[in-house]
Amino acid sequence: MNMNSADTSSTASKASLYVAIVVFTAALVLLLVAAGIGNAAQTPQARAPMSVVTGTVKVQQQFETPISVFGLVESPKSTSLSFDTGGQIEEVLVEEGDAVSKGDVVARLDTQRLRAQQEELNASLVRVKADLNLAKINNDRTQSLVDRKLESAQRLDETNASLSVANARVDEIEASLNSMKVALDRAVLYAPFDGQVNRRFFDEGSVVNAGTAVIGITSNEQFQARFAVPADIIDQFDIGEPVIIQIGEQNAAGVVTQRLAVRNIQTRTVDILVTLNSNDKLRPGDMAILFGARSHNEQGSWLPVTALSNGLRGLWRVFVLGDAAQSESGTALEARVVEVVYTDGNNAFVRGALKEGDRYIVDGTHKLSPGQRVSAASASTQAQTQTERKSYSELSAPESGGQSGAQNSAQYAGVQ
Repeated sequence: MNMNSADTSSTASKASLYVAIVVFTAALVLLLVAAGIGNAAQTPQARAPMSVVTGTVKVQQQFETPISVFGLVESPKSTSLSFDTGGQIEEVLVEEGDAVSKGDVVARLDTQRLRAQQEELNASLVRVKADLNLAKINNDRTQSLVDRKLESAQRLDETNASLSVANARVDEIEASLNSMKVALDRAVLYAPFDGQVNRRFFDEGSVVNAGTAVIGITSNEQFQARFAVPADIIDQFDIGEPVIIQIGEQNAAGVVTQRLAVRNIQTRTVDILVTLNSNDKLRPGDMAILFGARSHNEQGSWLPVTALSNGLRGLWRVFVLGDAAQSESGTALEARVVEVVYTDGNNAFVRGALKEGDRYIVDGTHKLSPGQRVSAASASTQAQTQTERKSYSELSAPESGGQSGAQNSAQYAGVQ
């Protein structure tokens, strides 16, 4: 009896569970169907159009790309001083960075050995001069005896020869003393011009060979920067042309003072020298960047890269407003295929199916699709400013600060 009652209760519980599952499933299906019908009823035309910012296409017949030409700062006068003879350095009187004037002593060799040799030569000179005097006396005496027929002519020839040898020995030692004096003079290094010590290669006590650089000096004259400029843009840099170059984190003004008439056949470049207006905070050997621009005869338009959307086969799409007038439901978008000719990372020069005056969508293209309705604000002044370009000659110098050379060159060439 109890077993039958338990079976009946279990069966009733299972039936209730099945009923609950069926009811829940039916309710879920009805909810999904209702949601689908509601979405379907809201057509694209019924939705509020998306607000977008537009720019206006301006077609150009050519464009410019920036060029950065790298060079080095150098001094118009620079020299490395060395001794004519080898020896041990006795004294170095300057440090790197010291200012020097023409004629200042900067280093000396130990000259003890040279002075000892000089003393030996002086003693030898005294001796040979005494021999010379004796030879003269003997020659004069022999000449007198020959005149009185008391001595043979052969004896006179012998005294003449002895006199000539004595004279030659005196001349030889005097020449050696002159050479010794020159060697002593050249054991001292003098600054050849006003300037600054840029290298001190050795210290006191070092032994150097003849011709080994000991001290480096650069002049105080205005520094120069040397550049190898591509021959196709060399006309941008005439002699007397003021330019701005970037050196490290600062900009330096200068003037083109020299341009070689001969082109390097291998590199297809022409060397120019820019004389800088100031040497402040500059050193010979610093890297310098000169900015130029190269023109390209290509029809197209500048757009911000945010206006580009991935297309097919490596091409890009630009969304533009359709020709129909804007209504309450917005204006339909059209996708135009373009090819990127050049980009600097922020803006791109493109060619393709864009026309003068087309209004393109500036950004947010990943949210857009052809035919979508949008509400376009009036043409963005910011977008216009970004896509309008000035020529290289109209632009001022790049701003100083932490901008990279590529950024500055892009600005200087009219490509941001």
